[in-house]
Amino acid sequence: MKKFTQEFKVGLFVILCLIGLAYLVLSTGKVTFGQEGYHIYVVFDEVAGLDKKAPVMLNGFEVGKVEDIVLGYAQDRTFLTLKLWLKKDVRVSTDAEVSLKTLGLMGEKYIQISSAGNGSCVVPGETLEGKPYADIDTLMTSLNTLMDENKGRISSIAQNMETTSKNFEEFSEDLKQHPWKLLFKPKK
Repeated sequence: MKKFTQEFKVGLFVILCLIGLAYLVLSTGKVTFGQEGYHIYVVFDEVAGLDKKAPVMLNGFEVGKVEDIVLGYAQDRTFLTLKLWLKKDVRVSTDAEVSLKTLGLMGEKYIQISSAGNGSCVVPGETLEGKPYADIDTLMTSLNTLMDENKGRISSIAQNMETTSKNFEEFSEDLKQHPWKLLFKPKK
């Protein structure tokens, strides 16, 4: 029986590891090498941390990636144009809503295309308008404004809840002392 040298065993192990790594990279679907597809463009005012290679989802299913982000100017507006690569069999309707979303707890951004398919389909190279992104700071500012505008109502609701709670406590104490009141109707 032929004995293999230590160098041969290490070399074979390295080659097998590289083949396994290549398989894992290609099987995840993140590599578009050799896949056919087309490009569309989406214009946003803000992309809030979106990166190139971010996933593109159509109704929650991954169908492509962000290939490029280009800064542009028009009169008094600054905007960002995203070049999206989509798989060749993906059809996006012209009335689709394109928005920026957050994926998971780590805050990874992705592009969500919500398409009901009610209109004609987008042709390669067409440009869509993205919905404005509402980040947490904007939402908190809106919530603070809403709270400030309704302080009186909120205070009134809190007082009513306190009164109701006090009435319920009194009712509960009365029932504990006189449980027979649940069984008999009071005389009028």
